[in-house]
Amino acid sequence: MSAQTKDYYALLGVKKTASTEDIRKAFKKLARKYHPDVNPNNKTAEEKFKEISEANDVLSEPKKRKIYDQLGYYSDNIDPAAAEAYARGGFPGGSQRVRTGPGGAQEVHFDFGDFDFSEAEGGRRGFKDIFSNMFSGFGGEPSGPMPGQDLEYQANVGFWDAIRGGTVRINIQRHEPNGQVRLEPVEVRLKPGTRDGQRIRVPGKGYPGAKHGPAGDLYLIIRTGEHPVFRREGDNIFITVPITPTEAALGAKIEVPTIGDSGPHGGRAHLKIPPGTQSGQKLRMREKGVKSATKDGAVGDQIVEVKVVVPPIQDERSKEILRELARLNPQDPRAELWSKI
Repeated sequence: MSAQTKDYYALLGVKKTASTEDIRKAFKKLARKYHPDVNPNNKTAEEKFKEISEANDVLSEPKKRKIYDQLGYYSDNIDPAAAEAYARGGFPGGSQRVRTGPGGAQEVHFDFGDFDFSEAEGGRRGFKDIFSNMFSGFGGEPSGPMPGQDLEYQANVGFWDAIRGGTVRINIQRHEPNGQVRLEPVEVRLKPGTRDGQRIRVPGKGYPGAKHGPAGDLYLIIRTGEHPVFRREGDNIFITVPITPTEAALGAKIEVPTIGDSGPHGGRAHLKIPPGTQSGQKLRMREKGVKSATKDGAVGDQIVEVKVVVPPIQDERSKEILRELARLNPQDPRAELWSKI
């Protein structure tokens, strides 16, 4: 099937009424399946990837899609005004047909038997200009430079590298014309505060362009590792810290871990526990979180959730003290619960 007569909608598996977002989603799903990096040395998958990329390039761009819907094919050399004139009847009686020639090659033919040539001659554009623009794409190849496709890689980085900044090293598979695959090392410096899921653009490291066109871009999707103590949400850090019943009841000043860069495994800071603190209560430590990678000077907070830990009581003296405490401070912590039933 020639480039001019490909059914781009069928290639992407969408209806002609599909939205631009639906088209992009369909392309991404198919791209993950047929990407050359996922199917090394698979010519069928490589050809399929080229076809769906071509379909996405046209259908995801409204102007290109309009020309494709009007003529049934698209080329960068088609004049939009001429295509629209043909679609709205500027070429009355015009029709398109496909003929299969020797060897299965397909040719596109237009019948302009009822076309009024005087309209083209007297219009804003001359007859020669309109036809030369309309048929300049029949060669099947663009006449000028074409930019390369973008490339997307996932990069896994450690918890501390994402917070403090680090270097990501990946190897990009490059497919040579002779069928060989070479690995191109690429290093990307991460800003401190890089987030999980962040998309980082590396210009010019995508697929090479055609006919001396510019290369596409590389996009790194960052996936950050977890930490056994700290939990990150955006630029805020969450941590659960155990305290004793005495610290919770009377209040205290305790030392808690932070992500501060005073040491290889974080830092330390003092936190005031107010008297009467309950288990599960959250206390905020201002600007003890992550330095923002997108907002200059912004720093997140550290949220400390306290957990009251009851120590094991074994000696009789300690038990008697607790009984005395209960007598002196009678309380039914479940009273409010029953009142709501």
